[in-house]
Amino acid sequence: MSYSSRIFIYGPVSLLLLIVVLYSVFWRVQADTLSARLDRANGGEVIPGITFAFAGKTVGGYPFRLDAVLSGVTFSHQDADGETAWRTEELALHALSYNLDRYILEVTGLQSFARPPATQGSAPRVIYATPAIARASAILNNGRLARFDLDLWEPQAKDATQGADSKRSLSADRAQLHLLARPDNTIDVAAQINNARIGAGYAAAKAELVLPLIDLRAKLTESSALDDLAAGKMSVADAAQAWRERMGQLDVSDLTLNWPDARAGLKGEVAIDQAGRASGRLKGERVQNGKMPVQFGLTLDDGGIRTAALPAPAARP
Repeated sequence: MSYSSRIFIYGPVSLLLLIVVLYSVFWRVQADTLSARLDRANGGEVIPGITFAFAGKTVGGYPFRLDAVLSGVTFSHQDADGETAWRTEELALHALSYNLDRYILEVTGLQSFARPPATQGSAPRVIYATPAIARASAILNNGRLARFDLDLWEPQAKDATQGADSKRSLSADRAQLHLLARPDNTIDVAAQINNARIGAGYAAAKAELVLPLIDLRAKLTESSALDDLAAGKMSVADAAQAWRERMGQLDVSDLTLNWPDARAGLKGEVAIDQAGRASGRLKGERVQNGKMPVQFGLTLDDGGIRTAALPAPAARP
């Protein structure tokens, strides 16, 4: 066999091996960079006021993915009233090794949400949540969050505060949230909850409240006030205050509520008051058992939600 023939046989094989070696080195650099970034973030503030910590970490996914699995994860905020924290047993982060602008996140195990006590000297308020599947995805554009999607299958939550009513529970078949940044200084918001079940302890009723469908379509205005938050340069409280000062609001174009025997369609505006709580009013119509529609509304103030049938508008002369 001539020398030139060997080149045609072994040349492509050698080139392929070289490409594999170079890509393996590239993947290892990407994996080590992600691992180092996570280590630097551990125990520090990922955005002002929010501390991120984890107990264990593994990074894999060769050849085309980067999969980081963190255990004992906590996101917490400390203020004068106490600690607010979200804890999960495991959090997995997935990305393509050649495209780090798109991330998939998954959480497994018990989720706990802790808030400071309602009154001084009482126990902290704690909610336990156990979704069957919890996934989220984020798309970045020039280092800023451009899209976020959250999908929860069979989420269940209960009040785990010491001495809490056992009927204070929440569950659903599925819950989704989708956010999409627009170039006109707004964010499209879509949310849907299927077969929500609110325990009697939360519903202030003798029996569980069932809502087969909650569907929201809205637009968040003045979204540029949240740019520094999306870039990790501003605290949640400061971003909320900046958004409020710019007269930002959530313009609800359609909120559909279905009960087993009724349905309602509402629209209106929701803003943030001086205390940082949702405030606004949604109006529309409610139809029950096929009867004539009646005016119906939701009022948000003082940290609560009130429902009421509204008087019918006066007939025009």
